Amino acid sequence: MRFITTLTVAASCLLLSCTEAFVMPSSPSTGAGVNTIMPTTTSKIRSPIWQSPFDVKSAAAAPSTSTSLNGAPKGFELFNLFYDDVDMAFNAWEWTANIGAPAALVAGAVLVTLGETREESAPRSTDLWWVRKAKMTMRFLLLSSFALEVISIFVSTMTGSVLLGHGAAKKAVGYSSALQLLHHHHEFEYLATQICFLQGLINWLGAVAIELVMPKESETKSARRVNLCLSSWLMSLVVWILAFYNHHLSFYSDYAHMLKRLFCLFVQRYFLEWRPLKLLYIPSFLGSTFLTWKAFRSRPEEDKEDEDDE
Repeated sequence: MRFITTLTVAASCLLLSCTEAFVMPSSPSTGAGVNTIMPTTTSKIRSPIWQSPFDVKSAAAAPSTSTSLNGAPKGFELFNLFYDDVDMAFNAWEWTANIGAPAALVAGAVLVTLGETREESAPRSTDLWWVRKAKMTMRFLLLSSFALEVISIFVSTMTGSVLLGHGAAKKAVGYSSALQLLHHHHEFEYLATQICFLQGLINWLGAVAIELVMPKESETKSARRVNLCLSSWLMSLVVWILAFYNHHLSFYSDYAHMLKRLFCLFVQRYFLEWRPLKLLYIPSFLGSTFLTWKAFRSRPEEDKEDEDDE
């Protein structure tokens, strides 16, 4: 009991010291040596619901993560970036950490599902055409779910590091919550974290539903009906999750609007802007797309030849 009390006191002291380390003092010397301040052209953040995703002028008017606030070259990302309040940035960091934890749980569950269904989900030459497509789709959904959850964990972790690495501005922009701070300064990271987590969850549930629908050897009619029932309930759950998510959005009209905005920001940042790694990831994307098309176009005769060789 004494050991637990001592451990609790030590953890409280550590948490208090970490919190004080991220809070900027309110003395006048806090802004000393800072030559860049946040623009104060507006006191409210304009919601992108009324803004076109390809509106370059509106995007250029707001400070972005790819350019500095004093006109520094684009190569210096997040240079001279300041927030209204460091406490608010700390709260935003806690939000990113809270997203990463359940994403890790979903990623682990996806790996377990993939390992249990690896053998039976392999396409066979004797399978019906829709069973072959269902098996391919299920494996693709599982791997994409794992990849999306890893992206969510990675982006949320890196965004948390950025949030804790910048100070407060002399003049406030006008946002009043941690999510508004993320949406204003790091919209791409905000969207990627949420969309990858939700889409990874949906892909995993969809893969499990497809696995239940696929016929299995020595399956009775009762078992078949139960599997169809469970698959139907899982798809109903997916639809309800989307409806619940759309009802609780803050800056966007619906989930489709978020996907459209993320796609536009992704193209603008990683395709239209010059980056040296474009020479690597663009060919990689194209090659992966070709291999995906080739995999879904595979014929049963090719599998039969391999089975005969075995």
